[in-house]
Amino acid sequence: MYVLVFFVCFFLISLGMPKFYVFIIVFVLVFSSFAPYFYSLLRETRINRLEQFLIKQQKNPNLYLCYLMANNRTTEAEALLEKLLAKHKNPTRKALYTAMYAVHQKNTAAIRNVLTDLPAGQFRSYYEAVVCVWEGNLEEASRLTATLSKPWMRDIVLSEIELSKGNRHEAIAYARQAWLACRGLQRYVSYKTYERDLPEALTGS
Repeated sequence: MYVLVFFVCFFLISLGMPKFYVFIIVFVLVFSSFAPYFYSLLRETRINRLEQFLIKQQKNPNLYLCYLMANNRTTEAEALLEKLLAKHKNPTRKALYTAMYAVHQKNTAAIRNVLTDLPAGQFRSYYEAVVCVWEGNLEEASRLTATLSKPWMRDIVLSEIELSKGNRHEAIAYARQAWLACRGLQRYVSYKTYERDLPEALTGS
């Protein structure tokens, strides 16, 4: 792609086209090449399209890890996670990888171990709320959930709270709201999680 852009620039400049117009053309070419990628990552809602997108990300371990986890390919996911943790030295980034995988495995101890390394705010509160639910501290989980501004985060935790109370019907309703509110990568991950743990939430999807 970049070689093509270079030759287009060289050709247009050799024809005497003003550099401003060359810049506009190059911008359009580059944007058009990256737009589908970012749309899939952030806005796509079709599960089959998201799966096709993620399958092609084997050279992007950050994204491919999500695909492996979502499809319960545990051995491959753990091997890839170890490589990512070894590669990155930043404690915050390592904590995010660890927490993401630990939630998938419902490993509360692993999440607790990295909570303080997670950036303060929505994501730390979300992970802490999930841990509180799984540990049976529903009052603290409810308090933390009330601080979450993202609807999908809030509904995921509320679904877990209702499941802990034995209210499966309410849990299904919150779970369905959660995955429908997601877009892009989060849509795929939440859909596949409920496909495994709470398939009723996908009914009619």
